Amino acid sequence: MNDNTQIRDTPDAVRLRALPSQLNWLNALNNEPANGVYEYQFYSDAHITGEFTSELCPYSFLNTVPMPAPGIVTAPIILRLVDHLLEHRPDMSIKDETLYHGGTMIDELAALTSLSVGARIMAGGVSRRFEPNKDPLGRPCAWDYKPAPFLRVGLGRYVLPSVAGTHSLDALEMLMSIPKIPAERYVSLIRSCIAYQNALWATESEPHLAWLLFVSALETAANDAFMPDASPAERLRDAKPELETVLNEAGGHQLVEKVAELIAPSLGATKKFLDFTLKFRPNEPTDRPNQDLLRIKWSKANLKQTLSKVYDYRSRSLHGGLAFPAPMYDPPFYLDNKAKPSEVPLTGGASHSRGGTWLPADMPINLHCFHYITRGTLLNWWRSLAQDG
Repeated sequence: MNDNTQIRDTPDAVRLRALPSQLNWLNALNNEPANGVYEYQFYSDAHITGEFTSELCPYSFLNTVPMPAPGIVTAPIILRLVDHLLEHRPDMSIKDETLYHGGTMIDELAALTSLSVGARIMAGGVSRRFEPNKDPLGRPCAWDYKPAPFLRVGLGRYVLPSVAGTHSLDALEMLMSIPKIPAERYVSLIRSCIAYQNALWATESEPHLAWLLFVSALETAANDAFMPDASPAERLRDAKPELETVLNEAGGHQLVEKVAELIAPSLGATKKFLDFTLKFRPNEPTDRPNQDLLRIKWSKANLKQTLSKVYDYRSRSLHGGLAFPAPMYDPPFYLDNKAKPSEVPLTGGASHSRGGTWLPADMPINLHCFHYITRGTLLNWWRSLAQDG
């Protein structure tokens, strides 16, 4: 199977402009003939349980049952893919990034798996192929071999403890929505999943990149889901409440409106990010520490303030090179062996690290808790895509 020539040049393909992993499923439902069956390794450091197969789905996820070991990457999943795609030759006379996300159909399915299961998953190459009129037992192959990704875990605790450990492939029931999602919105889903997937692999060794990628995953989804309809003054209040207060004290509402109109183009992204995440946010987690000082407040108002702070850190990191506060990179804190992981950095009255000093209000959430919000928000949005379609 050639990943560069996967979309069939039919009226349906032109109309749908669908990504290969979706078009392949739609072709299967349309009784397009199978060209062959291919198996791919999926890498992970997680302990994977269960399997996922369905007669209605051209993809099966089989469990190889490796012996799990903390921090060790194995290939616990084999993706068995029935190929219903025919060759398509793209128009080479014009630029087209409509379906571009930087990966292949297999990468699409690995990213969806990562979000569904909540584990680090990465696609390997094809390891076995079954083709018509050839060996019925299949043919092993290594020409597409991709080495296992490297995972560097620090001594002691995981930054994302919920990502390590045991994860069930029963969660892949989410994939049954793929044929129901509008094709153009499915592209947004894949792009968002890839950002989430890459964040998981980066977190333990490069947590500053994980913060940026988690926010990017949410922002990609928000761009699909929302167009800002609030006034410039309302967007200023949401994005920069401290500035709105200063302007109001200096010149009243008229000054707020004038300044808001001047900087409105830079405020739309913040508004979209906040509205989207608050709309699709997950329920309050059940597995939380008992102590209030180790928990974030799960009210909408507090979450909005926290998310606004995170987005501000993301923007200044991208545009000014100023990193997130160092304590926000740390693993969660446990009071004892039976305690639940903290949701905020452990700072006391203040924290000094790597040349910076911050107060508790400057560090309202840790990566462990922000990952919970990110994944839960994206899953809720994914469910809505199938309903809207």
